[in-house]
Amino acid sequence: MIRRAVLLMVAVVVLAGCADTEIRPNLVIVTLDTTRADHFGFTGHDAAHTPNFDSFAADRAVWFANAITAVPVTLPSHATIMTGTFPVFHGVHDNDGYFLDDGITTLAEILKVEGFTTGAVLAAFPLDSEVNLDQGFDHYDDDYQSDWTATERAARGPFSFGFLERKADRVNLAVGRWLEDNWRERFFLWIHYFDPHQPYDPPPPYRSMFAAEPYDGEIAFLDENFGRLMEMFEKRDLLSNTIIVVVGDHGEALEEHGEPTHAHFVYDATVRVPLLVAFPDDRFRPGTRVMSQVRTADIAPTVLDLLGLPQQAEMQGISLVPLLEEPSLEWSAPALVETYYNKFHFGWAPLRSIRTDLVKFIEAPTPELYDLSEDPAELTNLAQSNPHRIREFREQLQELVRTNESSDLGRSTAVEVDNETVEKLEALGYLGGGSTMSERAAPFPSIDELAAMTDPKDTTTILRYTNFIHEMMRARRFDEAIPVIRNAMEADPGNFKLWVFLAEAQASLGRWEEALDASEEAQAIQPENAEAYTIAGQIHNRRGEHELAVAPLLRAVELYPQHVGTLQQLAATYLVLGRDDEAIAHFEAALELDDSRWQVLADLATAYSRTDRWSEAQETLQRALDLNPYSSALRYHIAVFYRQAGNPEFSRRMLGETLRIFPDHLAANTDLGELLLAEGEIAAARSHLERVVELAPASAPGLRAERALKQAGETDPPSGD
Repeated sequence: MIRRAVLLMVAVVVLAGCADTEIRPNLVIVTLDTTRADHFGFTGHDAAHTPNFDSFAADRAVWFANAITAVPVTLPSHATIMTGTFPVFHGVHDNDGYFLDDGITTLAEILKVEGFTTGAVLAAFPLDSEVNLDQGFDHYDDDYQSDWTATERAARGPFSFGFLERKADRVNLAVGRWLEDNWRERFFLWIHYFDPHQPYDPPPPYRSMFAAEPYDGEIAFLDENFGRLMEMFEKRDLLSNTIIVVVGDHGEALEEHGEPTHAHFVYDATVRVPLLVAFPDDRFRPGTRVMSQVRTADIAPTVLDLLGLPQQAEMQGISLVPLLEEPSLEWSAPALVETYYNKFHFGWAPLRSIRTDLVKFIEAPTPELYDLSEDPAELTNLAQSNPHRIREFREQLQELVRTNESSDLGRSTAVEVDNETVEKLEALGYLGGGSTMSERAAPFPSIDELAAMTDPKDTTTILRYTNFIHEMMRARRFDEAIPVIRNAMEADPGNFKLWVFLAEAQASLGRWEEALDASEEAQAIQPENAEAYTIAGQIHNRRGEHELAVAPLLRAVELYPQHVGTLQQLAATYLVLGRDDEAIAHFEAALELDDSRWQVLADLATAYSRTDRWSEAQETLQRALDLNPYSSALRYHIAVFYRQAGNPEFSRRMLGETLRIFPDHLAANTDLGELLLAEGEIAAARSHLERVVELAPASAPGLRAERALKQAGETDPPSGD
């Protein structure tokens, strides 16, 4: 009660201060994906080139030097930041198979009710709107390809590796567009940067500057764009009335403890994150360092406190305003940390940890205990020589879980859908048998169950194999990846992820039978994992075996009926097969789950038009265009629709707009050439058709263009000689 009273009193003081100076601050939260706490100049990293973060830390912000994330995985970590709750409460434990429960209140929802305009600009697919983190946002920009070049778009295929993402400079472009429309309003803006995530490939000049340390080069490029973000705010005089929080979602191991990247372990290399908090009137002594341990779960209650808003009952973090006021204040808040990544992707043990300022205990098949004051690198496991302390910390960990855990462990394993959506999915044969996501809703293993599982720290060789394989496949070195995959399988033949890698590598080389065999092995290892069935469906579709693609895609949808992408793939397969009614039903079900998918809307319009539902098709295309007005692909889709609808004049206009956005669009050039040829504009037709033949003579549009050019030659007017 005393603690609560102190927090309420601080909130009143802050609110009164805001009223006295007429500051009604905006809020900006900048999340830095995969960014270690110790790789900045202001943290003492000699190789860092981070002048903008350094000046922000020195001149504007308070630095929390011991901030701990709840989980070293992007989606669950951000769920904690945006809700102020731990994964045991919000129920999101991995990037795959989870959707934030609608029953959980997000920071954006709270601020929207308070009159804030709310916006988010995301850099990578793990935070896509389909995972339901968009709750409360007026604008949630997850169109990662909106500013991609034509070359970048062309390089992305069905078996491309790595997340859909955009670099920090492209994120800033989207932020600039949003600010142009909203900076005069009181706003909450969340900005997500993804650059330090593997692969480490910084753009020039940082590529050459950091040739030996490309991870630091990525952070240097991120720093440059953080500086440009600050310039955007300064240009609009927003720094004088905006609270800015900069926080990492997790770190990167960089081979510490044998971990190449992150997600597998809960050592400080991946769970200690940068955290900077800046208040506009400098009342919290910029440049101050706070040494007490804090948690990313504390961010949401802290900003509510700074804004003079009441704390939310379900939030499990604690406001850090007392520490902002008095950095040396005695403070004790244990961090609850976890990772389930090994369990879901490799079949190994999950991990849980309790961390204090001085000690870390990790619940694992072989428990771990570290004295952080003497051993900050966590190299000496004291567990075996301290069995009484293991019992003590295990009890503390279990109590921390019991205190914060939701009674519904599976609350975020399925989207909270309305009755109409449930009826659509049930009518299609889904949801009737209960959840098939039981593994992702299961409780943490008991001590005896955990002891019988593979300990991740005994598998570092496999971790290095899988990381190396992933990077080779990302570089499209499939022939080289396959023998490495097979070598890794000798050490771990039941590893689901390795069989998925093999299926994708073989498919990328057009070795369809071998790819299907590998996908079937993956299905046998994890029969309730939809990923292997989805891959099998993609392989059949790539082979033109659309009828055979239906069964595995159906199984994938049965296992994971809330996954919009899988529903979309199945619907598109039905569309190719001419099963238009089934295609329409599945496209509509996908849109019930996420109505922001312009590609789904465009495909649905095609299905409507093929069943003579022209007005619905037109309305659906307009909805798609409203969502993505700058897409060349969508403009082309509309052009095709109107050509089929018997309106060549409007089709020609849309083809022109397509080519203004993407001048080398092969099909649009070919279609426009054909239309111009039909209208007798031979010279104009030739320029478009010859361009296609020059760019891609063997492609389907190239062959069409060549035939049209022959026709143009036959219709050339006489020379007049």
